[in-house]
Amino acid sequence: MGNETVLAVKQKLAAMKKIEATGFTDPAKAAEYFQEKEIILEDIVKALEGVAGEQASEVEALKSTVKTLREELKGQAAHPREMTRRELLYSIGRGIAAAWNGNQKALAELSFSPNLKAENWTNPKEVCWGEKGWEVEKAALGTPMGNLATNDQYLINPIYETEIMTDAAKKSVMMNLVRHRPMTGPSIFLPTHNRGGVQLSWLTAYGQQISGSKPQGAQRVELKAYTLAGFIPWYDEFEEDVFIDLGTMFMDEFTESYGQEFDKQCLLANAAPFTGAMAAAGVTTVTLASSDILDLTWKDFRDAVYKVPAEERKDCAWFLHETVLNHIAGIEDADGRPVWRRPTEAMPGKLDLYPYHEVNIMPQLADIAAATPFAIFMNPKRIQHGNRKGIEIKKFDQTTESMQYGELFLRFRKRDGFLVTRPAGNIVVLKTKAESGGS
Repeated sequence: MGNETVLAVKQKLAAMKKIEATGFTDPAKAAEYFQEKEIILEDIVKALEGVAGEQASEVEALKSTVKTLREELKGQAAHPREMTRRELLYSIGRGIAAAWNGNQKALAELSFSPNLKAENWTNPKEVCWGEKGWEVEKAALGTPMGNLATNDQYLINPIYETEIMTDAAKKSVMMNLVRHRPMTGPSIFLPTHNRGGVQLSWLTAYGQQISGSKPQGAQRVELKAYTLAGFIPWYDEFEEDVFIDLGTMFMDEFTESYGQEFDKQCLLANAAPFTGAMAAAGVTTVTLASSDILDLTWKDFRDAVYKVPAEERKDCAWFLHETVLNHIAGIEDADGRPVWRRPTEAMPGKLDLYPYHEVNIMPQLADIAAATPFAIFMNPKRIQHGNRKGIEIKKFDQTTESMQYGELFLRFRKRDGFLVTRPAGNIVVLKTKAESGGS
């Protein structure tokens, strides 16, 4: 048992410096990464404490290595190597080219890793590059991962993934507003409490029976993650002078499409596998007095916000298209004050005293017909986003387009889950009235 522990410790120590050389563009992300490494070292120390006997001298040597590595990590955490934007794009481009051409050594140098599992993707932390090629750290020392001759799907370096998702957040309105949940499996159960979860009772005499004091339990809801796939048209000329352009193209294509899809799943999705806030069961719908969106008045907004209790309302905001907001700019309340308050420096804009967010996937003014929902009032934290780590890339050259037009594709995959929790009484949707005779 002791020998197995020592071997496992050696493997972990060998993998400790796999990614540090990459560098970081964000000091906060660097601190988070090095904190995770410190936890790993602490676990190693605890594991070594249970090993003794003939291996005592080897254990002491490993402890000394851990101590030295800790000191190095402290220095790196205090002064992490800065990775420039140009370096990031070059490395991503080089990794994509290596994945396309099957250059395993280059992939290992960039801390990309082969993804061999269909359901549960390979954990990059469990894979390392050794003398025999890719090896699994959980297996016996030196065990190869298997035949990689036909494998052409790889997971991007986790640090590059973090940088890519930071860029994607700039293309999305909702990504920085919703609640994010890390997921290590295909689903997790979340406890969601409603307001007034605890019931109180007054006792007016000694020995009186306590009735109705049972707390209202949390509602357990399941957040499931599914795989999202996209195909980027590509080309097959991968020379060193185009690595930066290659990385830039991937960043632009991925972040733009993913950011838009993220907003869609949060707000408008109305089909499998997820349902957004506008179509969620139980949301409160406030219908305008008119079927014409141009008849929108300040009273419609007041009616909507007061459907949400005050304790929830203080964290709510409006979500609507900029063309609708432009129309609202000319609406005044009963006292002649504009409903829309223009944003000023360091202050968000207000829509009838509540903040708003312009989302370009929401219905445009010209497209809003009768019986059409067009704006949402809610606390965005009511939307739970499940994030399963990993961005996978895979080349596709055996397609009809490839045979007919010579067009190639790079497929990317990302795993996410979306869930609107407790919409009843917490989310309001504004909708135009149906035409006369309609419903």
